[in-house]
Amino acid sequence: MVDERHVDDCTDEKLMESVVRPAVERIFKPGEIDDARLVPDSIEPRNLVYRITVGDEEFEPRVREHEFDHTVEFVAQQFFDDLQDYVAESSFAWGELRGE
Repeated sequence: MVDERHVDDCTDEKLMESVVRPAVERIFKPGEIDDARLVPDSIEPRNLVYRITVGDEEFEPRVREHEFDHTVEFVAQQFFDDLQDYVAESSFAWGELRGE
């Protein structure tokens, strides 16, 4: 089923449910994440990122960009792809293509 909702119309909880949690559950192993939360982007505060800390590494894939009104489906796929790339380049999972 295609999700035609737009990210700008979603609450943070809906974005967690539709975009963040499915990707995180597919890519990370239980207990692997030390800290994770939705926060404003440090460079562009109107954007929303999901800051994930694993050991001494931190990732901040985007969840909402203020200048674009993408569909939830588009953002969910982009978030998953970005997260998968970050993890594959990390020290704790170097070279692993997770979530397939």
